[in-house]
Amino acid sequence: MSSDQTPSAPPSAIAPNGHAVTDDFQALVRDAPLPNAAAAASERDAFDGHGVLAELAAWRASWMDKAPVRRPILVLFAATYPDVHDAAAASRRRLEQLAQGGGATNRLARKLGAGVEAFDLAIDRPVRDAAFAPAMTLRETAATLAFGMEAIAKAPDLLMLSDLTVASERAATALILGLIGEDGRSHIPNPQDWIARALARAIAAGPQTPIDWLTELGGREIAALVGAIFAARASGTPVIIDGLAGLAAALVAHRIDPRAAEHVVCASAGDDAVCRAALLQIGLAPIFSDQTGGSRGVLGLGVLGLLRTIEDGSDEA
Repeated sequence: MSSDQTPSAPPSAIAPNGHAVTDDFQALVRDAPLPNAAAAASERDAFDGHGVLAELAAWRASWMDKAPVRRPILVLFAATYPDVHDAAAASRRRLEQLAQGGGATNRLARKLGAGVEAFDLAIDRPVRDAAFAPAMTLRETAATLAFGMEAIAKAPDLLMLSDLTVASERAATALILGLIGEDGRSHIPNPQDWIARALARAIAAGPQTPIDWLTELGGREIAALVGAIFAARASGTPVIIDGLAGLAAALVAHRIDPRAAEHVVCASAGDDAVCRAALLQIGLAPIFSDQTGGSRGVLGLGVLGLLRTIEDGSDEA
């Protein structure tokens, strides 16, 4: 496991506005490898053309053909929010448990032959309270996006992404609602709660791009997840997201470029209207139908287990 603070991006890497950052990421997708549609169709037929395993096999074949998964890595990002009691201490405990090799995540990863890396995104320095001000500056957003791209530094052939951040679901929900627009805002559970206040303030600020929405409402863990998704897309590395922060990040990526999340599958997300709307916009269906509530990243590893089963089945065929 590794633990790093979010670096400051060099001045030359800081774009002057959200449009320029968007353009940079769109350029990554333009030059990215295409999925192998023929291999996907063949593998889908081999699994009778329907069901979760058929779609998972087709997705795997799109990006890996028939190669076995040899270097899977689970990457988890930890950050904090300012109004959450004991958030930094809770995130630190989660990081320490992973570093010591404990917990369900490590046990399952070892069994499945997956590496685990957890990154400390300045947990002692929370983002600003989005109910009163933009969560990050554009400079901070751009730096964290760049940091998240380091998730593929060890050249995994399968990348699993999740987070360790207390209250990331709240920020992710607000960000999803901002991105899906008026149709989704009827899903706000309580017009007086933090999500509603943060969303109202962000709408008044007039964000013009997905990067602007991320800057207004997203935490560092969501920004890092977006960067990781784009880096993996640029290299043709398939991605499994696990949890609401990952879903919000995939929606940001999809809004930047519709091809940016086509290498992504979703292990699990919530079963509320907000999650369903985000999944529908991206074109995803979760592999597991409900959230089992375990450690972050466990369901992503569960998808890896299914992939191992598919590999065994392909070998027998």
